Amino acid sequence: MKSSKIRLGIKSALYNFSTLWILLVILIFFSVTGRGFVSGGNISNIINQASFLCIIGVAQLIVILAGGVDLSIGSIMALSTVLCGPMFLAKSNTFFLIPVLLTLLFGGLVGLINGLMVTKLKIPAFLATFAVMYAARGAAWLYIGKGVYYGINKSIRYWATGCLFNIGSFRVTVPILVVLLFLVIMSFFLKKTILGREIYFTGANKTAACFAGIPAHNIIIWSHVLSGLISSFAGIMYVARINAADANLGVTYHFDAISVALIGGAVFSGGSGSVWGVAGGALIISIIQSGMNNLRVPTELQTAFLGLVIIVAVFLNQYLQTKQMSLEDKQIEKA
Repeated sequence: MKSSKIRLGIKSALYNFSTLWILLVILIFFSVTGRGFVSGGNISNIINQASFLCIIGVAQLIVILAGGVDLSIGSIMALSTVLCGPMFLAKSNTFFLIPVLLTLLFGGLVGLINGLMVTKLKIPAFLATFAVMYAARGAAWLYIGKGVYYGINKSIRYWATGCLFNIGSFRVTVPILVVLLFLVIMSFFLKKTILGREIYFTGANKTAACFAGIPAHNIIIWSHVLSGLISSFAGIMYVARINAADANLGVTYHFDAISVALIGGAVFSGGSGSVWGVAGGALIISIIQSGMNNLRVPTELQTAFLGLVIIVAVFLNQYLQTKQMSLEDKQIEKA
């Protein structure tokens, strides 16, 4: 009896940490095949690259958890930062928190529009956010044209480019700590707060959520608002990193966000996925990109290989989650 429980526990751990196992396999592969891949400096660069993917991945995760999808993430990043672009500049002499708060507000408003279109107009999330993707991008182009706001306030740039200290060749940067804090807060929010748990419940079974007294439509709206807020936060971090804001920011980032969320264990049917899974998914993509650059793989092959890895990772996660659900059913039956 005890040995049976131990076996079930081992299987459960294997199924629950599927993203971690995929991450370890890829890391070992590139460590063996590439020179200097596991150096402190390279690992630091990988984590820095993954930090940005983590933010947009969490923005996408929240909407997917509620049973939807958000294709407007990149456009929200562009529009919200472009609207506040002049205030981001060092020469504007504007207190740096003002454009930051306004950018978050604009992002939340676009998210609110997405949520209202999905719930009040009954437009599927894919189509609603697809339309907003083009509308927001077009608005950004109309506002700034072909111009670029260059020379971002140093106080804002510090949060995306600053370095705190070194551990050997490993650089502990400000964005690493910012994103780590962000992940902790978002994990607590989704797992421990009423709204977070209701997002999971709504995505898992919208009808059951309604019968349980959960205002499913309001939850869906909130999920899009939060996605908009987080997307604009990602926009701020990215603009600070590249020292410029323009309307072409994040053209394909909605695809990156979906990839990271799905590799991290989220499912389009909703109700499944975690913030730490998204972090694992972001690291997987960053490790693959760094590893292939280290091996000097041509860009065309990198894109094809990354696509293949995404397919395999998503398939494995779906397969292992199905196994986990079957295992939980067996445990309930034995109890």
